[in-house]
Amino acid sequence: RQADMTIDVDRHPDYTRFVKRDMAEETYQFVHEVLHDDLDIATFIDSDFAMLNQDLAEFYGIEGVMGPWFRRVPVRPEQHRGGLLQQGSFLAGHSSGSEPHPIKRAVWLRARILGDPPPPPPPNVPKLDPTAPGFDQLTLAQHLETHRDNPSCRDCHAGIDPFGLPFERLSAVGRYEPRRKNLDVDATSRLPSGAVVDGVEGLQAWLLEHKRDAFARALIGQLFAYALGRDLHFADEAELDTMLWQVKLAGYRLRSVIRSIVTSPSFTQR
Repeated sequence: RQADMTIDVDRHPDYTRFVKRDMAEETYQFVHEVLHDDLDIATFIDSDFAMLNQDLAEFYGIEGVMGPWFRRVPVRPEQHRGGLLQQGSFLAGHSSGSEPHPIKRAVWLRARILGDPPPPPPPNVPKLDPTAPGFDQLTLAQHLETHRDNPSCRDCHAGIDPFGLPFERLSAVGRYEPRRKNLDVDATSRLPSGAVVDGVEGLQAWLLEHKRDAFARALIGQLFAYALGRDLHFADEAELDTMLWQVKLAGYRLRSVIRSIVTSPSFTQR
């Protein structure tokens, strides 16, 4: 979580406590906007607007936003600010504090967006070796590439890393960063399906084309568990299928997700 992440202020001096506060507010305002306007839940994956005030817009490098209040601001793809996946609260909260962390970002995406959390790492996983020659000159993604050379790590990372590498051009504090450590950042990735994506924009397009129902089911499941106050089990699968069908019929609108939950037998007959 962003609140638990300590950012290296020497590396990112502009990341102040005010920016941190505004990033958290950005996410809250974004979710509120999607709910208020009953937008398609795909907006969480990608959007043509962001919720910004002047300070946060300046931090992200977006011009023309004046004043301390948050408002809906149109954004273009080249501004790299669409959806939850390009918001500072997510990106800073899933970083190393100084660099982006593809593994943290991938695990969150698989768990929260795809509803498919990877298994925890085995207890004997070797750590990255900071004494290795040239360690300081490599990006975290390059360190992980070396880490994957270990046979005990390769299979697990094959299902995780491809979902994290597209985030590499977004820094530890959520800024677009096409170069790092004097190197062009490579954010291309071959996903487990075989599709090749370039950057978050490519990943977003793939998610919207191929994983809309998986995301809808994941979102329904998380909100359903919250509403019931318990973990979901195999016995809940049929009810989840029904709710997904209802949400699809309603055009994947966020209010239809909430409506399907509060009218479900498990919720009404508690």
